[in-house]
Amino acid sequence: MEASDLQIAAEQFLTGLNRSPATVRAYRADLTHLQRWLQDSGRELDAAALEAYFAAHTWAASTHNRKQTTIERFCRWSQQHGGPDLDPTRHLERPKIPPPHPRGLRRDDIERIFAVIPARQTRDTLLFRLVFETGLRISEALNIHLDDLDLAKGDEHLTVLGKGAQRRTVLLYDPGLVNALRKYLRSLDYTHGPLFQAQKNGRGGPLRYQSVQERWQGYAASAGVLCSLHQLRHSHATELVNGGVSLGTIRKRLGHRHIQTTLRYAEISDASADAELRIWRRKQR
Repeated sequence: MEASDLQIAAEQFLTGLNRSPATVRAYRADLTHLQRWLQDSGRELDAAALEAYFAAHTWAASTHNRKQTTIERFCRWSQQHGGPDLDPTRHLERPKIPPPHPRGLRRDDIERIFAVIPARQTRDTLLFRLVFETGLRISEALNIHLDDLDLAKGDEHLTVLGKGAQRRTVLLYDPGLVNALRKYLRSLDYTHGPLFQAQKNGRGGPLRYQSVQERWQGYAASAGVLCSLHQLRHSHATELVNGGVSLGTIRKRLGHRHIQTTLRYAEISDASADAELRIWRRKQR
């Protein structure tokens, strides 16, 4: 397809595009940029030209992906409307987009969510508090069995089975959490199996991740706080970083196999960073 033909076909494609005005504008800008590049380089729209087009521009991965999506959808539309038999985009590779930086919430915001959980929902309160105060993955918390707990005074800890079937010991250093655990254990009418069980038709069973997530989202909505369940883990890691705990210790506590994963959690606050810099500056004098 020649550049001039692309311009005409693109307008036909955009006219029938059932998308928001903002999306149509973005698609038009992407296709116009491609059309001008093809015209300036004297090339036609084919697989080799597209590879050269993307190689000639150093866009961020997200921008590259957006432009590639635009061109792919246009080329598929063109095929359906008498265009080339071969799709010139089918051999294009997409750049990898790095995972988003995990965002932790302030303790005050999370406590607002805990405040709306009804007092009778002791299981929910303890489960979410445990995740928040230990940084467990929710799957790890749901798989804790009574035998995994050791509440010997002064050395309270639990054993969890993490990713890759790796077991690790997690210290329970928060007195409020330990007391809540002891109280919860005294209220149970079972002595083995999962620590957190569903109560359906009077019979216990394993809690499902989806059910727990829905309950947390309901509590968060009631409190007016935007917080995913997984952000409790992020928030714990952020608190540790801001408290001066080493990344090696945080890596072990969270069960990360690689320190690079832990580095994504190192979202130190401005106040903590400023305090550390002031201490360093005083040592230089």
